[in-house]
Amino acid sequence: MQPSPPPSLREPLSTFAGATALAAVLAVTGFWVPWIGRHLHAAIAAIFLYAPSLASRISGRPFDYRDAGLRLDPVGLNLRVLAIALAVTFPLFVVGFFAFYGFVCGPHGGPLTAMWSGLCPYWRGLHGGALRLPPAFATSALNQLVVVAIPEELFFRGYLMGRLDERWPPARRLFGAPIGRALVVSSVLFALGHVAVVPNPQRLAVFFPALVFGWMRARTGSIVPGAAFHALCNLFADVLHTSYF
Repeated sequence: MQPSPPPSLREPLSTFAGATALAAVLAVTGFWVPWIGRHLHAAIAAIFLYAPSLASRISGRPFDYRDAGLRLDPVGLNLRVLAIALAVTFPLFVVGFFAFYGFVCGPHGGPLTAMWSGLCPYWRGLHGGALRLPPAFATSALNQLVVVAIPEELFFRGYLMGRLDERWPPARRLFGAPIGRALVVSSVLFALGHVAVVPNPQRLAVFFPALVFGWMRARTGSIVPGAAFHALCNLFADVLHTSYF
């Protein structure tokens, strides 16, 4: 008896392309239609939340939101993984933030200073600023979690990485998480999707945190710690920009 062929990539890649194209069209339309612009993030969230279910119905391949990681359990492991991610990355992020903008917006930034000319005039430096929260911080926190992080994590880590794992089963383990080609490919698509919606090559940098989000999904089986970490990263960046610009 011959083994069954591996699942096709057509469904997940087509779903990614369709969802990304629709999000990009809405983003462009939002410049001309104020109502769409005001509700753009909610519309993109709906696309990412419902695209996997629609794709599953069209293709006939099963998809379950709980199996995709939309669940709180295992609570203890989720909390430990989230705590470790925060403890490791946030101090490094702070060091990188001040080192990067201190150089780029300093006297030796060279051509890089021109690239960040819109921000650098407002740079206060480490000793010129003070920690403060952005306006409407509570609303922003809820928005980052519910409208941004959960839909993106469900689509890219819960659905897309899951489908890619079926095609390319994880071949190794990293700190207890089964990982493989699917983690890297889904992170590349995550970065490309960000650039497609907002054409700025700097947004390709989201590839690196996407690797962490994907590892968290693989380690716990849940998208919750990755979504929480995703939202907290965005909020932390907002706090630093508000405080030192």
